[in-house]
Amino acid sequence: MNGKDFQEVLNRYLSGQATEEEVAWIESAYINWNQNDIQPRDEQKLEDATKLIWKVVNAKTRPFNNITRLFPILYAAAVLVICSIIGIVIYKQLSSSAGTAESYLAANIQPGKSRAILVLSDGRKIDLDKASKGHFADQTGVEISKTTDGQIVYKIPEQEIRNNKTEYNTIETPSGGQYQVELPDGTKVWMNASSSLTFAASFSGERTVKLKGEAYFEVSKLSEGGTRIPFIVKTENQKISVLGTHFNVNTYDDEPFAKTTLLEGSIKVNDTHILKPGQQANIKEGNINVLNVNAEDFIDWKNGDFILENNDFRSIMRKIARWYDVQVFYAEDAPKNINLGGWISRSKNISSILKLMEETGKVHFKIEGRRITVTK
Repeated sequence: MNGKDFQEVLNRYLSGQATEEEVAWIESAYINWNQNDIQPRDEQKLEDATKLIWKVVNAKTRPFNNITRLFPILYAAAVLVICSIIGIVIYKQLSSSAGTAESYLAANIQPGKSRAILVLSDGRKIDLDKASKGHFADQTGVEISKTTDGQIVYKIPEQEIRNNKTEYNTIETPSGGQYQVELPDGTKVWMNASSSLTFAASFSGERTVKLKGEAYFEVSKLSEGGTRIPFIVKTENQKISVLGTHFNVNTYDDEPFAKTTLLEGSIKVNDTHILKPGQQANIKEGNINVLNVNAEDFIDWKNGDFILENNDFRSIMRKIARWYDVQVFYAEDAPKNINLGGWISRSKNISSILKLMEETGKVHFKIEGRRITVTK
């Protein structure tokens, strides 16, 4: 990108005609420049230029009867000049530090956000990101609504529970997406990226859901006739039975193990192993290995973070691929594992977390579009 191309992008930004990618680049570039990149002498130049512009504006609008006519035009011109100066400074800084504006844009791939598709039993698909707040759909007596903070809630009148046939809905999150849903029994589920959850629109008797991917459950206690009703999560290789508890299930196909981690209460895995809080069941090919773990480390995604410490490097890269919707490739000399420490927010651009890992001196990353190549 040369100076002329950059100016065209900046002009489109100022006129409101820029693409989402161009807007993200301009705004993230300005934030980066404002906080870190430009030296004090450059800030002084910008401040001096700004003062000069406003001096000219004030001089040209002194006659009171001309202010109304001239000020809007001069104000707009001043804003354009100021923004152009900012843009030129940003462009020069990016060119010297990152080589090209394109490489900076690639390095600042945006994080995922709350988005998902709801598939109703009749085949209707609803984009939950675009669904309006409040009540937006009905299904044989079940009211489906979206709260102000974006989660989906199922409600069914008590008198309707026995009158409804069992119909199943599915919520699907894409790469770069996550979502929260409250099921008909009051159970809350947080779904991670690239996941799907299938459940009955109205529960009666046993409560069973099917999960692919990863989700965190806060299961509501429910009784019928004095008998506690179990809540069951089925995955490809697990059957998890609970009564009322908090736990996380990671069952992605590209992970070496399916992991079920208990935070509160108790759960039974495959009718054979009962977990206590702080324990994790690792399942592979029907074999179950129970470990004592720091359970909070395994719900970092639900809390909006990547915990790097004591986590397998390539497992972290798989998390990054799912959350930022990128593809990760490994060069022949790429490390299989490196010791990392600390944590970083999942709200950061991808460059922030990759830079943190590069500071170990043991790994480097090359970004081309949405492809990341890992090298030594």
